[in-house]
Amino acid sequence: MNKTVIVLSVVFISACTATKLVEPSQSDADRGAQKFPGYTMSELNAGKSIYLENCNKCHRYKAPQSRDEAKWDKVIPTMAKKAKLDDAQQKLVLEYVVTMSTSTAKAK
Repeated sequence: MNKTVIVLSVVFISACTATKLVEPSQSDADRGAQKFPGYTMSELNAGKSIYLENCNKCHRYKAPQSRDEAKWDKVIPTMAKKAKLDDAQQKLVLEYVVTMSTSTAKAK
């Protein structure tokens, strides 16, 4: 079998099994603001961007809904250290995953 076909097959299978993330909405940001006073849509999107840029370097993305707040509180500090995130970035990622862990929207 041709190497190109093998590579494309692996990429296709990986794409089909990749975690799909829910696109944050204003209602998500509003729900997050109940937990994190003053939380904004901009901060929610920033947390998602940092998550997307860093959290698949060592493993596949984990859907925020895959863990509850207590588990994310334990996981994020360890992962943020490995990803060399600063405190502000860590905070944004934690707020993103905690907020989106309770989203009822379907991933697209």
